[in-house]
Amino acid sequence: DNSSFAKGAAQAPAKIRPELFSDAYSMWSETGFDLTDRLVDHGDIDFSAAGDPWELIKREVGRVLECGDPLISLGGDHAISWPVLRAVRRRHPSLPIVHIDAHPDIYHAYDDNPRSHTS
Repeated sequence: DNSSFAKGAAQAPAKIRPELFSDAYSMWSETGFDLTDRLVDHGDIDFSAAGDPWELIKREVGRVLECGDPLISLGGDHAISWPVLRAVRRRHPSLPIVHIDAHPDIYHAYDDNPRSHTS
């Protein structure tokens, strides 16, 4: 909802999963570690319920982190980084962040939307 242009990023998880588990690829890392039994798919976040989507993301990420699983977050526009990182910070308060991007998307409120993917 916070993308100012194309809205396709929200469809990313459904497109990524078949590729991730495709027979065309191996789940083995370059170091010989098999990820097959280590990857836990916690599914998509259901945004159909009323409430603040960012609070829902933060709560669901926190739930996954409480399980002890490493987190890989897929899909959504740049705006999901904020609630994801807020949840991670609760578990790892001194987590350093290195942001490398061709355009850092740090407007205060792009198109008067402080939750824009560019804010």
